[in-house]
Amino acid sequence: MLIPQIRPPFPLSWGFSTRLDPPETLPPRRLNQVHRCGVVEASDSVLDGDGLWTTASGVRIGVRVADCVPILLAGNLGDETPWVAALHAGWRGATGHGDLEPGGGILRRGVARYQALGGRPADLVWAFGPAIQACHFEVGPEVVEAARQDPAWREELRSEGPTGKAHLDLHGLLRAQALDLGLAPAREGSVPLCTVCRPDMLYSYRRGETTGRQWGWIEIG
Repeated sequence: MLIPQIRPPFPLSWGFSTRLDPPETLPPRRLNQVHRCGVVEASDSVLDGDGLWTTASGVRIGVRVADCVPILLAGNLGDETPWVAALHAGWRGATGHGDLEPGGGILRRGVARYQALGGRPADLVWAFGPAIQACHFEVGPEVVEAARQDPAWREELRSEGPTGKAHLDLHGLLRAQALDLGLAPAREGSVPLCTVCRPDMLYSYRRGETTGRQWGWIEIG
């Protein structure tokens, strides 16, 4: 298990699993992930969406990923109620590409939900987990164009790979969004490992592992 390297704002358990973690340590499946931007409150049912949040103690929530970015958020609401979220961000989720509702990508949606409940973005502790990094994330022009629509876009997030095709820094795009939303850089605890580079530890769909997944999960208390 990989633990975010930042002190949480209240007692919680959280982390990013690896292929070495036993299944019994992982959360129950609460989401049918659809590579969109839906962020829903956790319940006992399996819901469609790509993000979960809760204020309940003892409820372990999480998202399953192979190359996409697992995002964990934790902060107090205005009345000091603990709030946590787990979000799944592939390129579609990060950019909001093809989503039917306005509001930007899933990180923007998750932070908006926190604000709507009375939280301040600057109070959030946040962490991005292992994912495909720019060294291996070769993408088509439609992906770069979707990313360019985000207000936080910077051209240095696009680079040219060894074959001459574009590579996208997905962690970097999400970090730029986080700062644009008012999240504090001193409260970041990301684990920037590349799933493609680490077959000893991490599953990777791009590397041909179509069924194995790791988790980003979080639990209050």
